[in-house]
Amino acid sequence: MTVDAGAAGPRVGPAVDAALNLRTGGICLIVGAVVFAIWRLLHGDTPAAEAEAALNFVRNRPIYPSVHVFAVLAALVVVIGLLGLTRSFDRPGSSLIGQAAVVSASVGLAIFGVESTSEGLALPELADAASKVDPAQRVEFIRAAHAVAAATHGPSLVAMALMIGVPLLLLGIAMVLDRYPSWLGWTGLVIGGATMLAALGLFLIPSLFPGFLLYGVVGSVIAQLWLVATGIVMLRRARVAPDPATTAEGGLDNRGGCGSI
Repeated sequence: MTVDAGAAGPRVGPAVDAALNLRTGGICLIVGAVVFAIWRLLHGDTPAAEAEAALNFVRNRPIYPSVHVFAVLAALVVVIGLLGLTRSFDRPGSSLIGQAAVVSASVGLAIFGVESTSEGLALPELADAASKVDPAQRVEFIRAAHAVAAATHGPSLVAMALMIGVPLLLLGIAMVLDRYPSWLGWTGLVIGGATMLAALGLFLIPSLFPGFLLYGVVGSVIAQLWLVATGIVMLRRARVAPDPATTAEGGLDNRGGCGSI
């Protein structure tokens, strides 16, 4: 008994998946990184070391809570993009390293979400309450603001290391081992390693260097530029991905158009 080889339809899943992963992942990385950078820059450099100055800073920024929420959502979009990047790797070793990077980014995102939204809501509430009391009573709110800053400082550094440092380091290694441009991989490796070391340094020695260099310069600008560059490379690769129709026709020709069972 013979059946036409195309009766069951062409198997174009892998080719379609490759182009879809590249396109979707690239768009998510570009959009997520740009939006994250914008909201983080709008956040500004909160003077967390001085609780009273922090309350005044937050009180003059009505969008302070919104900045934290949208930054978390943007980071989530980036993680989705990293998943697409990982699924575009061709070599098993690169794919495994990429999966580890996504796991680290997911854990870091969870910590970042709790830390960021806690501070983003607590400080505005304390600032509003402090503005309505006498100067003598304001001291209690300043102490509370100091406690909030102290409690969220450690988790914020861990989030930076796990959400940005480790993923960029691992993805950089995976890119060097895979078919991505080597310059992109080495750049990600350097940025990720520097972010990890900077976060660890501030965790162990809080006065090592100004925090805005890590949160503002490296985390909110340099790392996001690398993600945008990666997204652009992914979109370019999606353009030259195998055409599903051509792949299907080639498969039919190789099988001679029919088979027997």
